[in-house]
Formats: sequence, structure tokens, C-alpha cells
Amino acid sequence: MVDFIVAAQITEKFRKDTTDRTNNNEDNTEESNEEKLFRIMDKTLRLLEMGFSENEVSSAFERFGTEVSIDELAESILAGPLAGKFVQKDKHSSSGCENYRHITNDEADYVIEMKNHVRNNSYGLTTVKTEDFGADASSQSSCANRDGLQGKRPKEENFDDFPDVVSNVRGFDFEGISKGKRPKQESIDDSSSCLGSTWLEGKVGTSGTEIVTKKSFRSNPSKGLDQVVAKPPYFFYGSVVNLSQESWAKISQFLYVLEPEFVNSQYFSALTRKEGYVHNLPTENRFHVLPQPPMTIEDAIPHTKRWWPSWDTRKQLSCINPETGGLSSLCDRLGRVLTDSRGLLSSEQQRDILHHCRARNLIWVGQYKLAPVEPQHLESILGYPPNHTQFDDINLNERLESLRHCFQTDVLGYHLSVLKSMFPDGLTVLSLFSGIGGVEVALHRLGIRLKGVVCIETSETRRRIQRRWWGSSQQTGELMQIDDIQRLTTSKLENLFAKFGGFDLLICQNPCILSTSQKASMDGENLPGFDFSLFYEFVRILQRVRSMMERKR
Repeated sequence: MVDFIVAAQITEKFRKDTTDRTNNNEDNTEESNEEKLFRIMDKTLRLLEMGFSENEVSSAFERFGTEVSIDELAESILAGPLAGKFVQKDKHSSSGCENYRHITNDEADYVIEMKNHVRNNSYGLTTVKTEDFGADASSQSSCANRDGLQGKRPKEENFDDFPDVVSNVRGFDFEGISKGKRPKQESIDDSSSCLGSTWLEGKVGTSGTEIVTKKSFRSNPSKGLDQVVAKPPYFFYGSVVNLSQESWAKISQFLYVLEPEFVNSQYFSALTRKEGYVHNLPTENRFHVLPQPPMTIEDAIPHTKRWWPSWDTRKQLSCINPETGGLSSLCDRLGRVLTDSRGLLSSEQQRDILHHCRARNLIWVGQYKLAPVEPQHLESILGYPPNHTQFDDINLNERLESLRHCFQTDVLGYHLSVLKSMFPDGLTVLSLFSGIGGVEVALHRLGIRLKGVVCIETSETRRRIQRRWWGSSQQTGELMQIDDIQRLTTSKLENLFAKFGGFDLLICQNPCILSTSQKASMDGENLPGFDFSLFYEFVRILQRVRSMMERKR
């Protein structure tokens, strides 16, 4: 809450300053309050990650404003009472030069360390010479070119050849970069990115264990990470709903500017679903969870093969629809159409039936007979134990709703598989919006011991599912459940930290909650099923835990 209060206060002050400056300079481009808040929050979170307290960050913003760069703010905090002389930037100078006070050798070493860290995290925000990427590049610009460059791709160039560019890159200090060159981006075509206009396409290799992915921007986020970002605790944020590129860009900004990694679950299961992840896990030596799940509807539900017509070319489910209202009457109506025609349908009738089959997850259970997929079949397709969501007092709609946006454990297990060799004695997990326990199931299927798990989940039904699975799978560690993420205060986190000795993995699933305000506002940030306020809670907790882990070291 302190972080958000500080950000709100700074935003209000920034608004007043902007109003005053407008009378003197009407040519300045105005920004929306939301963009200002986002920029301020980004700077605040980075300064907190560098180890500064909330009071120090707030004081630095009040004294020097919000337009000062992160490295300057860091230096001003380190300078202490003399910071007024330490950061004195000539606002009318285009060169971005500052006058600094003399500091001690110890201060200088620490300032250089902080500046290097800021530089390492700031290259994604600099303007460089570009080359046109082609027709598809324009759709990629929102996340890659934060200074307004459209349809461009960063290219390594000698900055000595472009002095005007260097002097106007957001006041960025290029001092110390040898021979005027920007560090080379490695493996620029060997990764996934949030920038592609289409989702990544992949396929399973001939061995059945290799994923070949079509790449669209730069190297995988976990390759060549900054040392500060790559160190434990590891974090993993996942969304199984389709988000806009703008939303992924904003998520990435709050998670160390890591590029999201996208995958389609059709290469792991009999469900076609586009998923995205942002994480700091290694990407080498991943492996599939065994046994591998059924890859087609016929494999998952064998008795349908006998009745499946040749014109129904579906091999995988396209969604999980929890709506059960009107399903019986719909299946009866379609059955009458099939019976009356004796299965000899016109092209238009076939298209109509296929449309309903895809939208409502209907499968063939008899001659001319359709029925919805049963929850136990969905559990198998998603990689959960049989009857994982079955309770006597849970109705069909609740079971389907619980399964609708849960993790596919084979996809999740593939990404988390690198943890097995890293934590041979087991690990402790903090799981936010944990749903029906997909994280725990995936880690258990990998053979990773769960020493302790703290789950935050609002639904009592899903918490019951977690507790029953924990007991039935004979876990030896401790499971602690919290029903509201806002109960996870700093003091509560410190108590949990002392109890479990820290956390090895923080994992968060997009809770897919649609608020009333989102129903009325359908822009890039407020898409159905995504609430940024809950995402900010994950960022808050992640920063606190990483800070506590750093103090522990």
C-alpha cells in the first residue's frame, strides 16, 4: 500500500507541475494520467529492487521530480543531504550533462555499480538506428519501440556515427561504453516475443520431446539475464487467456522488461489454447512430464471414434465452456436434424453443427447423437488426476468453471522441469491465485518434493480441491491456504518467510476475474478476464519476497 500511496502522491504533484509548465511551453506533448502513473510506478519498483526504502524513493521524487532518470535518482539517494548539488540538470541543455559533487571512493564504487545495473535494465528503452522489418513489423511496434519508432527492429550500430541520437536518448549516459557501441543482442532470432501479430507456432519434434518454435523478435527472456534478475527466488507469471500486445508489454515492464514466452497447448495435449508466460527460469534442459497425455479427442475419449463422422475434422478441443444452460435442448435439436437427414447433411448444415460443436465442446457419443464433454474427460486432457474436481455437493457448472482457466499441467510442467535438478531436496512455493492446484500437481508429476506451499485462492471450492489432493497424494510438506491476497501484508510475509525459511518459487496465474468496470471498458488494458490491480498485487509481493531473500543472503 505504501508503494501505491507514494505513486499516487507523486502523480498528483506531477499533474500540478505539468499544469504550471503548460503556460510556459504549449508545444510539449501531453500524456495521460495513466501513462504518467505507469512511468512513475516503473521507476519506483526498480528503485525498490535496487534496495532503497520507500521513504528514500519518495523523498527523491519530491526533491527532483519524476522526469529525472533512474540512475540520477539512485545517485541522489546515495549522495544523501548533498544531493541537491549531486543532481543539477540543466533543463535547457540537449546534451543531458549534469554537474556532480565530489564523492568518496566507496560512494563512487557503489554509484558505478548502481549505474551499471540501471544501464543493463535500460537498453530496451533507448532509441537506436533501425532497419525496416517488413509488412508485419508495424504490428510489433507497441512493445519494442517505446520512443515512437514504428515497424522497426533494433540494430547494433556505432553510436559515434550518430551523435544526435546519442545526445537525445532520454538523457541516457553512454559514458563507459567502449568504442561507442551498444552491447550486442544475442540470438536475436532465437526466441519468443509479445510483439508478434500472431501467436507463436510450434510443433513437437520427431522424438516427441523437442519443441520447435517459430520466433518473432529476440532471444528468450531467460537467456543472458541480468544477474540481479536471474538469481533466486524464481518467479513465474502465466496467463491462459488471450491478452492484447499492449497488456503483455505492460506486464513485461513490471517484470524486469522480460519478454513473454508464448506456447499453444495443442502441442502438449488435446486442448488448443494460447498461453503466455513471463519468468526468470532457465530454459535449457527442459523435459516433458511423463506419461505424456492424450494428444487428440479420440485418444482422450476412445469410445467417440466409432461415431465420429468424416466431415467433423476436429482433433482437439478449442475451449472449455462452463455454460450448461440449454445444452440438452441444443443436442436434441441437432440430433433431430441428423436423424431426419439420415446423416446426409448439406454443407450448410455441417457448418452449423460444427459451429455448435466447437463453441459448446460437443462430442459424438452415439449414432446421430451429440453430448458435452464430461468433467472427468477434461481433467484427463488437462493433466489432472481422475475426479480431481469431483465432490458430492459441487454441481456440474462449478466443476467446469474450476477447470475453465486452470493450468494445463503438461505445459506448466515442461516449463518448470528445470527446477528438478536445481532443487533435489524439494522446494517451497508461494502460489498466487492457485485455482485447483495446477502448480502443485505439475511439480508432483515432475517428482519434485513440496517442502512447503502457501496458496492464495479466493474460492472455497477450489481450496477444498487443493486440500483433498494434498492429502490423497500423500504430501509430506505443509500446505497453508489464504483466502484473500490483501491479507498477505508485509508482516504476514515476514512471518511466512521465517516459518518456511524463504521461498524458492513464486508463481502467479492470471485469476481471470472480470470486474464491473472492465465490462464497461474494453480497451487494451481492461480486456475480459484480466484485472491489472490483481497483477500489481503479484508485483508487490514479488518485490517484498526478493527483498527479504536479498537480506537473508
